Amino acid sequence: MNWNTNNSAQWPNLSSPEAWNEVKPSNPLDAKSEDELLMLWDAKKAAIETAKEEEMELRKYIVGRAFPAKTEGMNNKELGNGYTLKAGIKYNYNLADNDTVESCLDRISAIGNTGSFIADRLVSWSPKFLLTEYRQLQIDAEKGEKPAQEILKIVNEMLTITDAAPSLEIKEPKAKKK
Repeated sequence: MNWNTNNSAQWPNLSSPEAWNEVKPSNPLDAKSEDELLMLWDAKKAAIETAKEEEMELRKYIVGRAFPAKTEGMNNKELGNGYTLKAGIKYNYNLADNDTVESCLDRISAIGNTGSFIADRLVSWSPKFLLTEYRQLQIDAEKGEKPAQEILKIVNEMLTITDAAPSLEIKEPKAKKK
């Protein structure tokens, strides 16, 4: 639009709140009801999940077909014209429960100096925050318990709390029993 003074177009009069509503760009989602928004979100979420599952199945098939003798790490296959297919092969290594792990490490340690050396280096222990204990400390501190208040102050020196991504779910009603 040409805004020179010879043009008949005028700037809108923005002296009233109604005029501002006319000027503000609106989100097309504003026209939808809450039910429509929730149904749209649920459909998009389902489509994403389906697409993720299909992509994962296809990726696994392609890797298995292109690299039948795959090895852990980066696998390369020349495709021609300078193109290379690269597949990162990874495995998940999960330990059993702590009691089983400690028992096994004790047995490894019993196998001489080498066993002890390997057992010390084979597994590392990571701290894990236990929210239930923290919540109890908060409750006890709110009740005025001095040890809980002191402990909570110290805990807050080593703890950072940030917002996580929210979750959203639509639960379908349970089927009525006949």
